Amino acid sequence: MLSLYLIGMLSLPLAAIADGNQPGDYDEVCQCVDPYNGVRQIPVLIRDFTADHPDFEGGIFGWDYGIVKKDLGLDGLPVYAGKTYTTNGEAAFNQWYRNVPGVNTPISTTLEMHEVSPGFYRYSNAAFFPIDGQGFGNQGNSHNYHFTLETHLKFFYVEGGHFKFDGDDDLWIFINGKLAIDIGGVHGRTEQTVYLDDVADELGIKPNNTYSFDLFFAERHTVHSSFRFETTFELQCL
Repeated sequence: MLSLYLIGMLSLPLAAIADGNQPGDYDEVCQCVDPYNGVRQIPVLIRDFTADHPDFEGGIFGWDYGIVKKDLGLDGLPVYAGKTYTTNGEAAFNQWYRNVPGVNTPISTTLEMHEVSPGFYRYSNAAFFPIDGQGFGNQGNSHNYHFTLETHLKFFYVEGGHFKFDGDDDLWIFINGKLAIDIGGVHGRTEQTVYLDDVADELGIKPNNTYSFDLFFAERHTVHSSFRFETTFELQCL
């Protein structure tokens, strides 16, 4: 169940940018490609899971806010806040964004963002199945539905900018290492918009500075999948 429309981009806490660090698994396989002819290649790391994983393809549905804590961990990954009705404990959740042989299969790929107007980039895919036939395969389905996705970039914050997400399932966006959008759970299409000027103090950001933007996504259930995000920010690789 994946349907996504967001306005934004991603990266690590500002301290991590300064140190040149990224989460190890992501850093090993993802490389960023500079913009060319109005196209920006966004590196993403997808991890394929089977339907047997306790957090995937279960029978419990609904919005599930508060799965992760408000601050990223020192490793640049979400920190599990405690068992919720769509998750099954810390050990299972910690497998979502870490390479675990036999449990998940990491697949490095890119998303192409196009400059649809000056300074305005968009990625849009109404049938977002980026790893069909890869990893553990489609497991008897028409598409491969069980995966997580992460990406880490940085952006230059100017006043008036915003991020928007419209979709399902879990989606967390961290800006400057702090949670800005929380749409956890296995649910129908949901929309959230963050206007950075309104939450700048909460996020610890000021205009005309560069900050991290980290995005974490999970597709945990069949059957729909679309993915769309847009930004007016200057998106940069780490």
